[in-house]
Amino acid sequence: MNALLFKAWLETRVRFLAGLVAVAIVCIFQIEQHHTHDFSHSFAARLGVPEYGWYLWQYLYVYFLQQVWALFVLLLALDGLIREKASGTAAFSIGLPVSRKRWMFTRLAVLMMESAALSLFAVLVVIVGSAIIHQTFSLGQVLLHAVLMVAAGVIVIALGNLCYALFPGNYRSLLAALALLGVPYLWIQRHLQRTRVRDLTGTLRVQYEHLLYGSHLPVAAHEPWWAHFDLAHTMAGPWQLNLANTPWVSLLAVWTLTVVVLAVTVAYGDRVDY
Repeated sequence: MNALLFKAWLETRVRFLAGLVAVAIVCIFQIEQHHTHDFSHSFAARLGVPEYGWYLWQYLYVYFLQQVWALFVLLLALDGLIREKASGTAAFSIGLPVSRKRWMFTRLAVLMMESAALSLFAVLVVIVGSAIIHQTFSLGQVLLHAVLMVAAGVIVIALGNLCYALFPGNYRSLLAALALLGVPYLWIQRHLQRTRVRDLTGTLRVQYEHLLYGSHLPVAAHEPWWAHFDLAHTMAGPWQLNLANTPWVSLLAVWTLTVVVLAVTVAYGDRVDY
C-alpha cells in the first residue's frame, strides 16, 4: 500500500508543488492588496463587522483562492493507468497483485491529501501574511472554510478522473473537465446570484447583514432544484460558518454526485483493455 501511495505521489508531485506556489501567490497578493488599499468604506466596515475577516472570506474563499484551488485539483487528477497505457508501462502495473479498483482509490486518497494540503497551506500563508501586516482574524473561521472547500470540492477530483479516463490526454481531458464544471460552477452560480440579490428586500443594513451573516442563502421556494448544485456557493459557505448554517443539503447533493461519477469511472476502468 505504501508503494502505491508513493507511486501516486511521484506522478503528481510537480503539479502539487506548482499548486503550492500558485496558492501562495494568490494569498500574498490579496493580503498585499488589503494592506495597500483603503477598505474603511467597504460594506463590512459600514455594518461594523470584522472587516479583515470578511475580506479574506470574500476574496479568497468566494473567488480567487477557490478558483485556483479547483484548477490545480483538476490538474492533479490527470494521469494514472490511462497515462501508463499510452506510455506502454501499464502492463507492469496491471501485472502486480493489486486490483484496478485499489489502484484508483489509492490514487484518489493521495489526491485528497494533496488537495487538503493545498487548502491548509493557504491557511498558513494567511497566518504569516496577516501577522506581517498586523491584522487579526478568526483562525477558526478560516480553518472551517478550508475544510468546507475541500469537502465540497471532492466532485472536482471525481470529474477530473472521469474525464481523463474517457478522454485520454492531458489537454482533451482538462478541456472536457472544465466544460463539465462550467455549468454548475459558472452559469448556475451567476444565475442564482442574480436571483438571490433580486429577492433581498428591506434596508441596506438588512440586506447586507443577510448576505454577510447568512451568505449561503437558503434556497427559496421558487428556485429550481438544481440550485443545490451551485458548487462555488457551496464551497464558499457563509461568512460566519457554523454547523447550523453549513450548506448540508448542497453538500449531500455534491457527495451523491461524486459517488455516481466515481462509480462510472470504476466501471469504465474495469472494461479498458490495457
